[in-house]
Amino acid sequence: MRFLALDWGTVRIGAAVSDPDGKIAFPLDKIIERKSAIEEIKKIINELKIEKVLVGMPIGLSGQVTESTDRAERFILQLQKQIAPSIELLDERFSSVAAEKVLSGNEMAQKDQRNIKDNIAAQIILQQYLDTNKKTNN
Repeated sequence: MRFLALDWGTVRIGAAVSDPDGKIAFPLDKIIERKSAIEEIKKIINELKIEKVLVGMPIGLSGQVTESTDRAERFILQLQKQIAPSIELLDERFSSVAAEKVLSGNEMAQKDQRNIKDNIAAQIILQQYLDTNKKTNN
């Protein structure tokens, strides 16, 4: 089973995909801009034969719903109407912080780090999901 994970953001959406066996997560090599996100996501789903989409929900640190949570939910409702794979929502509270830590030792320019940080966050969300659900993904 192949998965697509999305790290929803107000400017761009981070994305990562699993290998065909659903064991290893890889960040996408491009940024998904919010303006064209649904079309780009549909294209990725079709090209890579994605069977399940995971979306990291922006929830406040104490678990509260935020304005970003509401905006992400509206986006997910639009996405659900246009794609065949099921969508599962995941808590992504610390994925961006973890992605920053991964990139902090790198000598890459801040602008370049910003461009891939969201995809690394999506990779972290996806790998955690794959590791947690190993038995059910096979």
